[in-house]
Amino acid sequence: MRVLFIYPNIDCPVGVNHGLAMLSGVLKAAGHDTKLLLVNEKLYEIPTAEEVVALIEDYGPELIGYSCMSQQYDWACEVAKVVREKAPTIPQVVGGVHCTMVPDVVCSDSFFDYVCVGEGDNAILELVTALEAGTDTTRCSNMRIPASRVSFVTGLIRKGPKPLVMAGQSISNPVGSFPDLEALPAKDYELFDLDTLIDMRRGWLGVITSRGCPYKCTYCFNKEIVDLYREDGAGTAKTYLRHYPVERVIDELRTLKENHNGIETFIFDDDLFTLDRQYVLDFCEAYQASGLGLQFVVNAHVQVFDDRMAKALADAGCFMVKFGLESGSPRLRKEVLWRYMSNEKMLTAFRAAHRYGLHTTAFVMFGLPTEGRKEIEETLQLCADAELGRFRWAIFYPFPGTAGHRIAEDLGVIDHDKMSQMGNYFDGSCLNISPELNLLVEKLGRVFHWFVNARSSWGCAPFYAPLVEEVEAWTREEFDANKKDLARRDRELSEQLIAQGVRHYSLRYTHVMGVDSDYVIKEQGRCLEEATYIPVGYTLD
Repeated sequence: MRVLFIYPNIDCPVGVNHGLAMLSGVLKAAGHDTKLLLVNEKLYEIPTAEEVVALIEDYGPELIGYSCMSQQYDWACEVAKVVREKAPTIPQVVGGVHCTMVPDVVCSDSFFDYVCVGEGDNAILELVTALEAGTDTTRCSNMRIPASRVSFVTGLIRKGPKPLVMAGQSISNPVGSFPDLEALPAKDYELFDLDTLIDMRRGWLGVITSRGCPYKCTYCFNKEIVDLYREDGAGTAKTYLRHYPVERVIDELRTLKENHNGIETFIFDDDLFTLDRQYVLDFCEAYQASGLGLQFVVNAHVQVFDDRMAKALADAGCFMVKFGLESGSPRLRKEVLWRYMSNEKMLTAFRAAHRYGLHTTAFVMFGLPTEGRKEIEETLQLCADAELGRFRWAIFYPFPGTAGHRIAEDLGVIDHDKMSQMGNYFDGSCLNISPELNLLVEKLGRVFHWFVNARSSWGCAPFYAPLVEEVEAWTREEFDANKKDLARRDRELSEQLIAQGVRHYSLRYTHVMGVDSDYVIKEQGRCLEEATYIPVGYTLD
């Protein structure tokens, strides 16, 4: 069977969708054919629904599958509606985080024939097998079928021991158990135009070694995933946490390196690469012995990071460790984010990484429900105290189905009209706290690092303090008139300070990342001009 995957990734960083790579690998191992339409304006012009239909007519798929985040869901619905009108006999299935978090909403929209909840590795093969054989698809695990599409599938079906389900009633099948990663076939990275992606990311390629996370952060989906599988009797928090065997990961990396000469850095996109200490130590030993010779980057948690781990990572070739800092406010972390660690614990982890020469990155979040000026100041100061290698900031986005969404909804602070128009969580907030805080959040979204520089113990503070005062004094009208010029001013000042040997953070690689000037100067194998680009597709206004 031919399966066309459509991956809307609009207004988002370019990269591999690991879920689709795995689904394609499962299908190809079973003898099926797959093709991908990756929709990202940095790569290609975004196709119209009619152009998507033309691609469908050319490829002739027998199933169309969409993978959607919340911000991309509306685009997928618009395309699916047109596809149904033009090619009504081709079934369409949609999956991804949004479908897992709010499946009832997706079913009620009735744009798709099947809605996949949870991990779809086994479910997609089960569905394709049933479709190809012409057998009953209404019992496929993980699948929900909207009421409006039941008659399209069958007129009268029975779901297990439950009573008959008549046409016009929705079908909700339980999820199967979490897939055994060791038993799954190889991921199909070649589903993607890897050489183009690698080139756009300056030699960086994302891979994964595990699935699952034990933490319950309110802005994420892991808690809800576990709750779903537990309710269906298909899994627990313990079975959710799985690793691919170290040997398999090393083989996968070796194959990728052999097939794609442009790879310079592997990014391990696992939610928490450092969660299992022994796995990390075993991997580092195997990676070091493999002779791969490429640097790599990992995600870590401050609660599971120490000197022994830092040393093992550094010795193996890791050069960057990314941590979730999120907020410097203990109150917000406890009451809103459900992240239970102290500022001192975070600083301890950062310092352990620095002792072994690891470049540190922190993810920072602001614009949170109940966040005030005091909490924002705490976050800024923690970033300054940590002397991070870099930090990337985001504005809180209440993903539907998460605890964070419920918290914001209960407080009545979500602007739903604005939320429906947002494509990412970097360039604005859909919360409406107060005019003053709303404006401050937008200012921080442009020059968060200026506020950190002004609070740092580095020599740059006197240069940035007056800039922060200037920006803070701007009215809404003044900010709107001047914001498009901030990136240029940031770069000009940064070049002057680099020439003077003054350490500071400046915008690099993306418009929401502040990078230590020491890293910019020392970046391996690149001249300064190459290391200070603004990605294609980014505009200053």
